[in-house]
Amino acid sequence: MEKFKTRYNKLNSAQKQAVDTIDGPLLVVAGPGTGKTELLSMRAANILRATDTLPENILCLTFTDSGANAMRARLASIIGTDAYKVAIQTFHSFGTEIINHHSEYFYRGANFSPADEVATYSILTDIFEELDYNNPLASKMNGDFTHLRDTAQVISELKQAGLSSSELLQIIDSNEKLLDTIEPELAAIFANRISKTTIALLPPIANKIAELPAPQLPPAIAPLADALALSMARAFDEAVASGKTTPITAWRNTWLEKDARGEFVFKDRKRHAKLRATAPIYDRYLTEMRQAELFDYDDMILNVVQAIEQYPDLRFNLQERYQYIMVDEFQDTNLAQLRILFNLTDTPHGDAPNIMAVGDDDQAIYSFQGADVGNIHRFRKRYPNHASVVLTDNYRSSQEILNRAREIIVQASGRLETSMDINKQLQAHTNDANSQVTLSALPSRQEEFAWISESIQENITKGIKPSEIAVIARRHSDLIALLPYLNHAGIAVNYERRDNVLDDERIQLLELMARICVDIAAGEHDEANSLLPELIAQPMFDFDSEAIWRLSLQAYRNRTNWLEAMLASPTFQPLAKWLLDRAKASLTEPLETFLDTLIGVPQNYTANDDTDDDNDDSDAARKPIKPHRNAFTSPFYQYYFNSDILGSSPDTYLTALEALQTLRSKLREGAPDSTLLASDFLTLIDTYRQLNIPVVSIRRASEAAQHAINLMSAHKSKGLEFDTVYVINSIDSMWGERVRSRSRLIGYPENLAISPNADSYDERIRLYFVAMTRAKRQLYLSYARSDDTAKDTLKASFLAGTNLQEIDRQPNSTAALAAQSEIVWHDRLTMPINRTMKELLAPTLENYKLSVTHLNNFIDVTRGGPQNFLLNNLLRFPQAKSANAIYGTLIHAVLQHAHSHLVASGTRKPIEDITGEFIRLLQQQELSDNDLALYSKRGIEALEVFLGAKYDTFKPSQKPELSFAGQGVVLGQARLTGSLDLVDIDNQTITVTDYKTGKPSTSWTGKSDYEKIKLHKYRQQLIFYELLCANSRDYAKYDFGGAVLQFVEPDSRGDIYQLDDRFSRDELADFQRLIAAVWRCITSLELPDTSHYEANYRGILQFEEDLLAGKYPAYEQPKTGDK
Repeated sequence: MEKFKTRYNKLNSAQKQAVDTIDGPLLVVAGPGTGKTELLSMRAANILRATDTLPENILCLTFTDSGANAMRARLASIIGTDAYKVAIQTFHSFGTEIINHHSEYFYRGANFSPADEVATYSILTDIFEELDYNNPLASKMNGDFTHLRDTAQVISELKQAGLSSSELLQIIDSNEKLLDTIEPELAAIFANRISKTTIALLPPIANKIAELPAPQLPPAIAPLADALALSMARAFDEAVASGKTTPITAWRNTWLEKDARGEFVFKDRKRHAKLRATAPIYDRYLTEMRQAELFDYDDMILNVVQAIEQYPDLRFNLQERYQYIMVDEFQDTNLAQLRILFNLTDTPHGDAPNIMAVGDDDQAIYSFQGADVGNIHRFRKRYPNHASVVLTDNYRSSQEILNRAREIIVQASGRLETSMDINKQLQAHTNDANSQVTLSALPSRQEEFAWISESIQENITKGIKPSEIAVIARRHSDLIALLPYLNHAGIAVNYERRDNVLDDERIQLLELMARICVDIAAGEHDEANSLLPELIAQPMFDFDSEAIWRLSLQAYRNRTNWLEAMLASPTFQPLAKWLLDRAKASLTEPLETFLDTLIGVPQNYTANDDTDDDNDDSDAARKPIKPHRNAFTSPFYQYYFNSDILGSSPDTYLTALEALQTLRSKLREGAPDSTLLASDFLTLIDTYRQLNIPVVSIRRASEAAQHAINLMSAHKSKGLEFDTVYVINSIDSMWGERVRSRSRLIGYPENLAISPNADSYDERIRLYFVAMTRAKRQLYLSYARSDDTAKDTLKASFLAGTNLQEIDRQPNSTAALAAQSEIVWHDRLTMPINRTMKELLAPTLENYKLSVTHLNNFIDVTRGGPQNFLLNNLLRFPQAKSANAIYGTLIHAVLQHAHSHLVASGTRKPIEDITGEFIRLLQQQELSDNDLALYSKRGIEALEVFLGAKYDTFKPSQKPELSFAGQGVVLGQARLTGSLDLVDIDNQTITVTDYKTGKPSTSWTGKSDYEKIKLHKYRQQLIFYELLCANSRDYAKYDFGGAVLQFVEPDSRGDIYQLDDRFSRDELADFQRLIAAVWRCITSLELPDTSHYEANYRGILQFEEDLLAGKYPAYEQPKTGDK
């Protein structure tokens, strides 16, 4: 613990107090740059040092993967490998792990699929269609339900608050009872003109409200009486102090309104009516989602809340497991997450819980995600005897920056500094004489962006690293508008790219081809004829312009459509025949396969599959597919995804690939339980466009880009720091009081403040404060005095309340202004400076975890080895899953469900139910009729034989489909992950079973070359699983009792086989070295050329030997794109 002592001595007194306070509830108010990560890491280390607590009994929760990774790395530097056994997780991964490791409480959701926006909209529309005409939510405008979108938002917010429909009604009933009690008296008072005599009439009512018995409400929900009485008391005090009645009038206008009879009633009456109408829709929505076997993102946390509160044994086990809990960014928790924390700390013996919350109300900026800064006050109320520590020593920014930021943040209302009576004035521990904060005003947006790019260039010239410069905006659109200026100045950028793939030229081309095929198949020849000229003019076909003109003239002269003219032309005939063939296929061919042919995916391409199972069951599965009888192949793949583009312009390649991945992912989400055809593809696209819902592909910014400046939204900047920061477009209509926001049709009462207040003035002040406090030394604030339409703008209102001296900047010359205009009117989609593949894949590799499937793909030189791994597992080129792979996946799924049923109910699921589920799932897949018949028969026969022989070995204590994604498995430098089919834990021994479909092997010695490769992979998979267990947080304490390779399908005589194995220390050590070598190759992106290895079992072994010998990466690889 020498490292701990050394670092402890460097802490300031407030940090030491927080580190030393390890027992009981603790609230730490930590401003920006005050060393939260070090505090959390040191406190975890101190708990391990000062108590007998095991690392796995400490739970640290935060909100981002990068935050969790930073905390783990910091802790590892203090206590070593034990840091990987501490449960450092995001709330989402924590909830996922609870569901995964306690699946018996979540069995109903075991086979659910995620729902996209279109699916949820469709379900809600069907519900709304059945509403009675007098339902307050049933109104329509232009054929659309006016309340539908808000209802969907309310359902999401209720889930984020952990509230069921019955709890919502409980709150409404309680509120209505209060309003019934006091509304008549208030109506009588305000029936008369407000005067000074009115003031004296309010205290008795406030006292009456305060004396009402506290109602039974869901956790963390305060009675409406509290807010009502408090607001009334404040209005009374202000009226008395000022001697005026205006505070009373303001209170009345806030809380009351006149009804149709002209009498004052509470505004909450209307809110309650709409919320009461929402409750049955909420219930019905959940029922319809369950019946459709769908879930949405908000369901995960809600399900965990409900399970913890419904099953005491689950709650007690989690309480016993997590003896110390620390929560970072506590101001960003929502009510559902707070309920989880309250349940984890609500022990039956009443001991003071060991929970620490670290937060800062001044940095509460995520209300649009359901975060509720009021949770800090709820923490104080729940644990009245909590200790408090305030961190004010700032180790990031200069005092000048901190002073200017404070001038802004003190303008926000409801701050802890007032309610807790604490001092949050930040004190800098850096003293840079060159520090500066400037506020620049420019005549127009164009000149603002031009000045920013010039200023950035000057700072880079002065020696500031590009990676130490950040441009922060409130809206992503401002960053996009700035890109051409930076590109013009030759400044490379690193930013989170967000693109609507429906606007991508490659997706639109794919859509065009599909529309032509569907129109031809439907006999809509005029529509197809109108689209064909656009198609054949595409550069990928490389048709000569003169040939297209001749084709057009021929069609016109002969009065024929274009397709007929194409069939008569030797130049265009192959394409025309291919389109006719694809049109016919569009009526029956599964969509995924149909899209593969439109794209022209190479026939020897290996589909990307991230499962840990290899379901190829014969040598035939490894042979190239016979070419289609039509000789024409779509040039789409070779045009957009050829190796030259990958080498010379990886950004272009990756953008096209991301668009394709996103689209196909949406198709799978949109109808997970049905076979889609080409017409469904077009219907889905049309629906997204009709609903104005973008299909967004996201490429994360890299945290390690050294030669590019950083562009980000203010929300994304949270937790980061830079030497120099530019906060742009600081106008009042973007950040201040003039921001326009859409009004909600469904509101909440005062005691149910769960709607996002991201558009509130206070939250925008906090957001600007966060942006400012990212800067260490230089902070540039800027705005333009006119917008793109030449209308005058004002700087953000809170900037007027500071001592910042505004710098009035003017254009350098008329020529410079003309150049800026030229940039503006050029294509806004100008590509940024081209980046290497290493830079582009850096965000992927920052959080990359190695699975055994990836490892086996990397070493399998018979299937392309590292290059195939790059294409399939890193770049993830999408393709339809083969029928054989679908079959293997579903066999695994129904066996998992059989195990889960036994765990949840204690009874074995009937075999006919298992086979029935298999057939039902198979029918939902995109399979041809022949494949459906083949695999239905094969699956039923295999399951009946296997379960007849092995069903007795299924036990309730077994854990099926155990995921290690959140187990923090690190081997050397390599981060590992995987999912185990079945785990047996008997006393202190753990045994792993892996299910395999395909032809069974009777021994570990294969006969054919294919079988040797297959068994080699299988055995390495089992070794990998032992290493996963041995290095995991929760399972390292068990002895590894061996691994079982269990074949599901019988041999020709009907016998079921399994291969058992245990591994020597030497085998484990060698395999660890192999993992380390592969990890180095992957993370450095130095992927060996394996074309000189034999494409057989011997070649694989030789490649592995060379990896172990350190041959790769051992020399400087040529850069991507070099010849």
